[in-house]
Amino acid sequence: MTFAIVLGLAILVAVMVMLSRQASSTKKQAIADLEREQKDVGKFDILDLVESEVDGLGLLDVDGAADLPHGVLLKAWKDNQDVVDSCAGREFLRYVVADGADLQNITHADVTLECSNRRAETPPEN
Repeated sequence: MTFAIVLGLAILVAVMVMLSRQASSTKKQAIADLEREQKDVGKFDILDLVESEVDGLGLLDVDGAADLPHGVLLKAWKDNQDVVDSCAGREFLRYVVADGADLQNITHADVTLECSNRRAETPPEN
């Protein structure tokens, strides 16, 4: 009976060692895969993404945008999408800074989009 216990313990230890090595190998492979994926994807910066979206939307071409940070331009654009949608054209849009706002510490709450020529609303069809 003692021999059977010793043999059972030896088998158990051998299985545990094999499982441990397999887990270690799996972890090493996962780390290598992650490093390869990170290299393939590259690093990105949120400010680069904001700038890319500002450029893509052409927000720097809107009147009043010149001195405003890109993040503020983008947030004001998204917050005032109803103004954009109802405006007769982009040439009528203008970023307006609240009176007394400090340009050094300006936030999206200090900026709105205004339209000087809104499209006529079409009455709903019956």
